[in-house]
Amino acid sequence: MKNWFVTWDREEYKEWAAPISGGYLLLIVRKEKGRHLCVKAKLKMGTKGLPSVSIIEEVYLPTTEEASRQISNWKKK
Repeated sequence: MKNWFVTWDREEYKEWAAPISGGYLLLIVRKEKGRHLCVKAKLKMGTKGLPSVSIIEEVYLPTTEEASRQISNWKKK
């Protein structure tokens, strides 16, 4: 089980992070008009320069409840 912590907590945007080898695993929910974008991504921390982000998975869901379920499922993996 990963140690998740909240990095953003706004009504329209929520983000969680957990440390992994080489960076952080990010889970993001962005509220859009009529839908929610859920993103699972890896934030890679390099020794030089800016960090980079790689999208692992993204899905659009119609309700807040479904988006919350998706994030919960990703947190369990």
